[in-house]
Amino acid sequence: MRNVVVTGAAGYIGGIIVDELLKDRPETNVIGIDLLPEPERWIHSQRVTWIQADLATDEWQNKALVKGHVDAVVHCAFRIRTPFGKVKAYEKNNRAASANTFKFAFDNKVGSIVYLSSVSAYGARKENIGRLLKESEPFLELKNPYGYQKKLIEDDLLDLIERHNPKTRITVLRLNSVTGPRSQSLSSKFGLITFLKKLLPFVIELDPHWARQFVHEDDVADAIFAAMARSNGGTVEIYNIAPKQFLEVRDIARTLNKKVVRLPAWTVQAALFLLWPISFGKLVPASATSGLVYPINVDGSAIERALGFKYHYTAEEALLGKIGRHS
Repeated sequence: MRNVVVTGAAGYIGGIIVDELLKDRPETNVIGIDLLPEPERWIHSQRVTWIQADLATDEWQNKALVKGHVDAVVHCAFRIRTPFGKVKAYEKNNRAASANTFKFAFDNKVGSIVYLSSVSAYGARKENIGRLLKESEPFLELKNPYGYQKKLIEDDLLDLIERHNPKTRITVLRLNSVTGPRSQSLSSKFGLITFLKKLLPFVIELDPHWARQFVHEDDVADAIFAAMARSNGGTVEIYNIAPKQFLEVRDIARTLNKKVVRLPAWTVQAALFLLWPISFGKLVPASATSGLVYPINVDGSAIERALGFKYHYTAEEALLGKIGRHS
């Protein structure tokens, strides 16, 4: 039996990975780690070992080895929404959780680790208009806590690699906006898709050049498994994950059969400034407004050439929540 650790296993993408492992890979045991209790659908599975713990502590490492040697780690865990007044505390926790996960993989000679990063780290800038950013582009995000923390964690990972010189196959997947039927069925999910599809009867346009690539959750799962199957050990490979197609505001409005309402950016920034402190982290801070004004669209083709991966869904199909294999 193979043993795979999935961090953030009670979350959106982590949950998809666990379900896929249980469904189609009967030779695999899953060690799920999350701050939350084990979801009810896995409680009676003999192949799931659940560890409710904070990855930033040292309370989980020995427990993760209960089934023996770990063959792969899929690191999905991340505290995305940052409550008012806790930006630095969440940053510290996210970095420590990731560093502990990477060190666990290196110290225990895990064969493969897949880390889910984000294109947000590139930074939303006017200079991005009309461009698809490649993996070689520098990280320029400094204000949006989510993108900035993803930048710091990738920096931490490279530093750990230099110090440990691991034999582990390390794959960093920089995801764009992930969505699909499972995401859109989660009543607690509160983000861009919820605003676009459920909360507002129109689509807000802060800049006519803003655009977004939506990547289907099934394509993300396939990319993760393609990364886990890499054969070359001791190397780091980094891939953007997004289909070539991107949708501008008017494309999104047409797809969702809604009207476009043009607003100056300062109005949304002011609203977020007032609402973020009372939203318990459900809304993004005002400092992240640039992500609603300027695009971060990327070239996601490198993984297709390197790993034989293929995108099966367009950005429009992802936005519409087209039913896929994992639904």
